[in-house]
Amino acid sequence: MMRTIVVVRFFRLLGLVFVLRKISTISGVLAILVPSAIGIPSHTWEGNTDCLCLSGQIMAGSGQRRKMRPIKRRALGLALGAVVVSASFAWLILAADSHLNDQPRATQFQFVRMEYPGGIPEYLKNWYTDYPAMDKHLTVLLQRLTGIDTAGPTLVNSASPGIFNYPLIYSVEPEQMVLGPSDITNLREYLARGGLWFADDFHGDEEFAQFLAQIRRVLPGVSPVELDLSHPLFHCFYDIDKIIQVTNDSIAKCPECEQWENGPSGKTPKVFAIFDKHGRINILMAWNTDLGDGLEWADDPLYPAGYSAYSFKFLTNAIVYTLTH
Repeated sequence: MMRTIVVVRFFRLLGLVFVLRKISTISGVLAILVPSAIGIPSHTWEGNTDCLCLSGQIMAGSGQRRKMRPIKRRALGLALGAVVVSASFAWLILAADSHLNDQPRATQFQFVRMEYPGGIPEYLKNWYTDYPAMDKHLTVLLQRLTGIDTAGPTLVNSASPGIFNYPLIYSVEPEQMVLGPSDITNLREYLARGGLWFADDFHGDEEFAQFLAQIRRVLPGVSPVELDLSHPLFHCFYDIDKIIQVTNDSIAKCPECEQWENGPSGKTPKVFAIFDKHGRINILMAWNTDLGDGLEWADDPLYPAGYSAYSFKFLTNAIVYTLTH
């Protein structure tokens, strides 16, 4: 009987450790995005996307008598404090659905993933890559950190008239799409009416060419233009001063692996846009980077928090840019 109790307690402890690791990861991403969200004044942190560096010392005691605790007690106190602080933010993702309306209002922004016909049905890489975790994580963070009134994420088919209800549509693995006549007509009209099509997670020259071939079936003769960091897209909400190559989950957890996909042409991340005749962005392309994985794995303690933070910042800027242009 005693042995059974010990085993049960052991597995309960393992479960607690797992939850706390999730909590600390979410808190870490939030701290990178908005240090003040966890009560850290902006002047006390020095940031890169890897850590928060607190200045000063941790003191104990009360009144006039203040002294340093022994180092083990300090460490324990800091750890417990971090858990308490982090716990209040864990529900941003762990209980995401409880904060989102099932029936969106017309005035709410809704993140929309486009379902497109693929060349290989049920292939691992398709419109549903990173779905639904990426969409949910992005939506909850948008709601909490930007002030944008946000409804739950949804899907729309590339041939559906429902596409006209949304100012921005998101496509992942776009090199996999094989658009039919109804998809082409619908997307052409969507872009003509002012919609923005955002494509993510395609790598190397071959996949770029495959996607561009589909784009030119919708908008014949267009050519992508590379955006540099002076473009307003990079500064409309967050200031982005570097284009980062976000890697997929498998690569990020394999330090000895090449940190890019599809050969030498997949090494350098770039952002491209196709503009309409008025200079407005029709199609936005995040090439040689995987923003979807950055958000899908935002609650994984083994995935780099800096990748998740950058992915959120870039997508937030794309959304804000769309809503204000």
